[in-house]
Amino acid sequence: MKVLLIGGTRFLGKHVADSFNNNHHEVTLFHRGKTSKKGLTENVHEIIGDRDLDLSSLKSESWDIVVDTCGYFPRQVRKSAEALQKEGTFYIFISSVSVYEDQSVRNITEEAQTADLIDSTITEIGEHYGALKAACEQEVLEIFGENALIVRPGLIVGPHDYTDRFTYWPDRGVRGGEILIPEMKDPTVRFIDVRDLANWIVRMAENKENGIYQAVGGVYDFNEVVQKCLQSQEHSTIVPVAESFLLKENVGEWVELPLWISSEDYRGLDYADDSKAINKGLIFRPIEETIKDTADWSQSRNLKPDDWKAGLHPDKEKQLLKKWNESVKLS
Repeated sequence: MKVLLIGGTRFLGKHVADSFNNNHHEVTLFHRGKTSKKGLTENVHEIIGDRDLDLSSLKSESWDIVVDTCGYFPRQVRKSAEALQKEGTFYIFISSVSVYEDQSVRNITEEAQTADLIDSTITEIGEHYGALKAACEQEVLEIFGENALIVRPGLIVGPHDYTDRFTYWPDRGVRGGEILIPEMKDPTVRFIDVRDLANWIVRMAENKENGIYQAVGGVYDFNEVVQKCLQSQEHSTIVPVAESFLLKENVGEWVELPLWISSEDYRGLDYADDSKAINKGLIFRPIEETIKDTADWSQSRNLKPDDWKAGLHPDKEKQLLKKWNESVKLS
């Protein structure tokens, strides 16, 4: 099949491109050229362009499959969907499990109410992320109908995750020493290995499976995840710190301590039901493999502490641990 990826040079897009290529499909990337395609499987073609400015370079071609990995605004998604709508073309839109109006609901399914986008002229994503993604879904479905697949992932993790949202923990486990972790009331966490998601997307594309699917990943205990991240039990000590202390010290949930969310307003997403996708062949590799491969990739970057996009800065972690240990002694 001829496959067009809108985006495709970073993280999920990269792995989707590799998976399509490994399955002997002809892959073309449409991207702005800001990120090198270096590291992608060979034989991947590219077209340089900006989806917000000019899609004319795409109109002379036709593709069996289009995968949109970077659609955030409904107007840009409608523009690309209209430009690529041809007989036989199947459109896959990567959305998010954050589309739901009430994210505190547990065991939520694909039929749940999505958030409404109040202002369609919004130009900043921020707190409107979920509503924007939901609006993008509607644009795709309106144009492609049954020739569309909507994928709603949760947290995507693994090698090449430049957001560092999960990467922090495998990397922190390698460094060892005293490791500050949040003492969660509910330690349930969910995430999906990017390679498992990419491989499943390719299988769904090959079969042209349409509809809306959540792909949230395995169910894990946060404390066990951190334990598995430790490469040296002998030189590592995990220090659970009360959520109340962390909140008082203004430690950033999810950003400074990835996977930690104290508010029940968003906890439902860790219990989202992705049985529909599992029934269509979505499988999860052992978590140990995800952790090891993520740690190996992260260590190869040789990042300095100030270069991380998420996770506690080592200096702040030491300060917090000192303050916490002193408070424990006094109590």
